Amino acid sequence: MDEDSDSPSDNAEGAPETDGGRDVGFDEAALYGVVRTAVEDAILGVIGTLLLVGVALVITWTGILLATQSVSAAATGFGVVAVAFGLYLGAATLGVVPPAREWF
Repeated sequence: MDEDSDSPSDNAEGAPETDGGRDVGFDEAALYGVVRTAVEDAILGVIGTLLLVGVALVITWTGILLATQSVSAAATGFGVVAVAFGLYLGAATLGVVPPAREWF
């Protein structure tokens, strides 16, 4: 190959242009907006997941306390139901089990 050829697809260093040297209409402002929105959605998703897992832990802990420290059968039953709900909420939040909206 001749090194003296001036190909239109070569840049100043002599390396070939990957896009053929054509303007592809890349809009940096639009890309910035898309990336900013995606990062914001991801951060809000993480915060929401952490909050739901925290709520599930509080419900589960409260249910355990209620089930173990109550003297009546009704309170013990309510504590067991609260523990089951808290465990389900945490598992559904983390994607271990499908959420209730997908059951029907």
